[in-house]
Parts: sequence; C-alpha cells; structure tokens
Amino acid sequence: MKTEDHELAEGTTLPDERVVRFEQLLDEKSELELTETMATVCGVHIAAFRVYLTVLNHHHSTIAEIAEILDRDQSTIGKQLQPLYEQELVTRYPRTVSSGGVRYLHVAQPLAETTEWLQQELYMWTDAVMTQLSRLGAN
Repeated sequence: MKTEDHELAEGTTLPDERVVRFEQLLDEKSELELTETMATVCGVHIAAFRVYLTVLNHHHSTIAEIAEILDRDQSTIGKQLQPLYEQELVTRYPRTVSSGGVRYLHVAQPLAETTEWLQQELYMWTDAVMTQLSRLGAN
C-alpha cells in the first residue's frame, strides 16, 4: 500500500521526535551515561549539547535567540558554542542587517551525522584505550 505524502509509514520517526528522544537519553540515568561518555570521548559537555539540540530545532538562530530559548545569558551560550564550532556540530554564518551591522545565524549539523560522528569518536577512543591496555600487558 502506497503512503501518501501527508501520512507517515508505521514506525516512522519525525526529526523533532528524534531530538526529543535524544534529550531523553541525555537525562536517563544508567551505568554508562551518554552525557559522561560524550564529555569524556568527544569533549562536548551536556550544556553545550543542549545548545546543539536547540540550534537543531531552531535553524538560523542568533545567540540572543538561543539564550532566550534556554533562559541563559548570551555570554554563557557563546562559551558553550565554542566546542560545537570546533567539532563542526554548529556553523555560524554572517548576515548583514539593515542597520549596517552583522548578525550571526547558527545552523546545526543534522542529527544523523552527529550520531555517526559520536559513534566514530567512540570507536577511535576505544581503540586508543585498548592499545594502551595492551601495552601495559606487554611490559
């Protein structure tokens, strides 16, 4: 049976639903918490990752808009964006405003690419740890 454009196939997850699920995973308590893993392996702490998720849900947002959504100070958001820029999880684009100034708009890397990046980082980190452990056994 063909699915119409306005209908969803059974089991289909909308992008916003995936973001909500990712946020739930960040909050879950387990032996291996996702937030601790991301901070250790990727250098992205939970506060910065929440900024990433906010930018993902609010394309072309400014620091002021992100700060308002998260109810945080703009300088805090600016600091939390730095590791996201470095990891290329968020990109900023300058836009000239009518008053002659420049406003930076932020765009997040798609969630699927970010998930793949997190997996790659974890694999590389695991390999490095295993290599170090094998050197301990060889001594």
